[in-house]
Amino acid sequence: MKKILTPCFILLSISIFCQDYKTAFGIKGGYPGFGSLNAKHFISESSALEATFGGISRENYGTGAFFIVDYEIQNSLESYFSWYYGGGVLLGFTTKNQENTTLQFGINTTVGLEYSFEEVPINCALNMGPLIFISPEPRFNWGGGLAIRYAIR
Repeated sequence: MKKILTPCFILLSISIFCQDYKTAFGIKGGYPGFGSLNAKHFISESSALEATFGGISRENYGTGAFFIVDYEIQNSLESYFSWYYGGGVLLGFTTKNQENTTLQFGINTTVGLEYSFEEVPINCALNMGPLIFISPEPRFNWGGGLAIRYAIR
């Protein structure tokens, strides 16, 4: 019985935590940036780092750029379909009327769904979560977006 259960447990563990790709890069739209560069890289079987870099333009704050880095835990739902959660930091700047530049710093949390196509190396992710800005003044916001990436398997 032990000889049968051990291989079954190993195969089940591999299928639950197995990822369809190691690294993916592409574009992401949503808040805070509407057209951002996005990359995701798995550092283990079930955890990844995701980075987003883009521009921002808001009437109250001006124009600028931001950079978000998240640590994410991936959980498989089915083959090529998974959900994830995680968090990280947001760093950026905005300039209003070319007068003064303001540093933006905050904490980002995320929860999302991800699908990798089997036939083509394309990966799509949809996420959302709260943003807690610390600088220049404490404030709360809600963000999220849709990422379409080229997956390197």
